[in-house]
Amino acid sequence: MSLLDSGPDTVTVFPTVDVDDGYGGTKPGPGQPVTVRARVEPVTSTEAPEAGYVVGTVYRVIARSLPAGPWSRVEWAGSTWAVVGDPERWGGGRRLAHDVATIRKR
Repeated sequence: MSLLDSGPDTVTVFPTVDVDDGYGGTKPGPGQPVTVRARVEPVTSTEAPEAGYVVGTVYRVIARSLPAGPWSRVEWAGSTWAVVGDPERWGGGRRLAHDVATIRKR
């Protein structure tokens, strides 16, 4: 069994879906929660977007499949987190394919 399939952490992802904005259009809204086994690890200050400045609490989530996007919400370790940008999709075959997302505490 791969470490990608049996990570030590459990995260709940609220994927983004389009909802009615009340003006005849749509806006991003929370979808049905999805529970995922993942590995969550801290991001070093040199990897953070604001390198050289005081960095907030930022982590990297690594999972086989992560249904997240830039407007998604993640619940992990009793806190709510925002996904920063689009998750990176890594290919390389069935055994190595995985998603990596950066999360920041809300």
